[in-house]
Amino acid sequence: MLKKTFIGVLIVAFLSALLIAGISFNMTKAVDYSSSGTPVGGIIWENTTWTLENSPYTITDTVQIPENVTLTIEPGVTIGISSSYFSGEYLFLFAGTIHAHGTSDRKITFDGGGKNFFGSVNYHSPGAFLSLQNCIIKNGSGLWQRAAGDYGGYFELRYCEIIGTSSDVWYPTMDIFIEHNIFVNSAGFFACHSGPSVYIRYNLFKGNRGPVAENGASYAGQTIVKYNSFIEMTGIVLRLPPGYSSAAMIATENYWGTTDTKVIDSMIYDKNDDITCADFIEYLPVLTEPHPDTPTLPIMVNFTYSPSTLYANVTATFDASASFGLYSTIVNYTWDFGDENITTLNNPIAKHTYTMPGNYNVTLTITDEFGFGNSTTKSFTVLQDYMPPITSDDYDEAWHASDFTITLTAIENESGVAETHYRINDGPIRAVSTYGQPRITTESANNTLEYWSVDKASNEELPHKILTGIKLDKIVPTIGTPSRTPEGHVEPDQEVKILVNVTDFMSDTKNVTLSYNLNDSAIWTDLPMVLNSTTGLYETIISGQQANTLVRYTIAAYDNAGNHRVEDNSGQCYVYTVIPEFPSTVIFLLALLFTTFAVIIGKKRLPRKLKD
Repeated sequence: MLKKTFIGVLIVAFLSALLIAGISFNMTKAVDYSSSGTPVGGIIWENTTWTLENSPYTITDTVQIPENVTLTIEPGVTIGISSSYFSGEYLFLFAGTIHAHGTSDRKITFDGGGKNFFGSVNYHSPGAFLSLQNCIIKNGSGLWQRAAGDYGGYFELRYCEIIGTSSDVWYPTMDIFIEHNIFVNSAGFFACHSGPSVYIRYNLFKGNRGPVAENGASYAGQTIVKYNSFIEMTGIVLRLPPGYSSAAMIATENYWGTTDTKVIDSMIYDKNDDITCADFIEYLPVLTEPHPDTPTLPIMVNFTYSPSTLYANVTATFDASASFGLYSTIVNYTWDFGDENITTLNNPIAKHTYTMPGNYNVTLTITDEFGFGNSTTKSFTVLQDYMPPITSDDYDEAWHASDFTITLTAIENESGVAETHYRINDGPIRAVSTYGQPRITTESANNTLEYWSVDKASNEELPHKILTGIKLDKIVPTIGTPSRTPEGHVEPDQEVKILVNVTDFMSDTKNVTLSYNLNDSAIWTDLPMVLNSTTGLYETIISGQQANTLVRYTIAAYDNAGNHRVEDNSGQCYVYTVIPEFPSTVIFLLALLFTTFAVIIGKKRLPRKLKD
């Protein structure tokens, strides 16, 4: 029994905790999850400021502002919704005040997430006030909405960008001011009033999703639509709905992009179209150009120039590729270079050369497809470059055995190198940028290279540099047929002198080497050959070898350019064999035998008389 009682107490405590938590949530000023910016929602019971430091603010539930409470939003703040939590219809429900004043360079952004109304006035809240300046309102279904039967409240909307919204202005308690705004693809305003007026003035409307201004009732006060610009309009722009007996609108002095009254009439719906409409909308006179106080479509203008330091007589590149129209297409770029040269192009890149040093202001004016423009100016100093470049070469002063390139390097610390020129052996003048670096191809001990550079300010390097003694030898040395001493048999331990004629008429012979091996072994012995200045032949001595030794040799020669040639008797090598030497006793016996044989033959040939 105690166990069941304990469990019941736990359940009651748990449910009580949930109930208390729910009540506490409804009473809190805002939900705060610091890990994801600043989530906000629920009722704000006291004056509150949303700061730039805590931006962005994520609305998780409709923010409710009671009477006599002000929500102030600082410039630069961004407000959006949490798609995971927010399921309401309005971002704000207020009977108090919302004061959101951005600046031209730090606008306040409201992002409705694609489906939500900005706000609604609480039922019968005559003091509700919305003041928006320099704000961006986008991705929402509407700006100012009311439930059926709701009256009261008022707002001012100035210097804002509103994308794709609509609004009901339902019997405001004070005048409504909608001025100096840009509306893109807007469904406009439906106004009813009895006393206060609605002023829609100095606005730019680009594109529309229905009438941009419609009046359903004007019991007192007026709906005044003046000094606006209407561009890219389709269908009806201004409308008095049929069956609304007190509807009225004043719409003179607007810019329609045309003065053709037939075209303008086609964009107005009033008693000319349906006799149940309350009245005619007077729209004449019309403006022939946008009113100077009406905003134009935002065009971001910026440009860079290169090089970063400009010099007289050096072509500079001005690049406006970073410029763009936020809601329009740029059609031309007008450059005023500050030296009485003005040019208009349809692409963002311009080139210009200043002929004199000095201080200049460059102004870029960009015009979009609707004729709207914006401009920016940058100031800089153009310098004068008096010093020519300095050019050097990398020739190593050595002989080369094949065609080779000499690299020329120019240094210019001011305007920069425009070009490096050269000519080889007094030939045609060539530019490195066109023909590449100079390449030596002519065999000679004294090729010449003349070279110089010119900078971008047209300073020429004088005098030109002359490089002489450029050496190229592509022919291998000539090796004659070697001879030896002794020419005939080589006896054991007898030294053999090898002589050969080697010539090189360009870079001269650097060294000659005789290589030999014994009895076809894999070991080769190298012997340097020395030039005999008397005979003009290169000589070396192969040491004496044992009898029956087979000696093979080849001769290699290098010139001073590194050309190499081997004389190897057409691959057979030059060859000699050391023959055996006869002993002295053998030679004595052979001599004795020869003498005896000669005596015998001699006696046989004596006359018979002598024999007797």
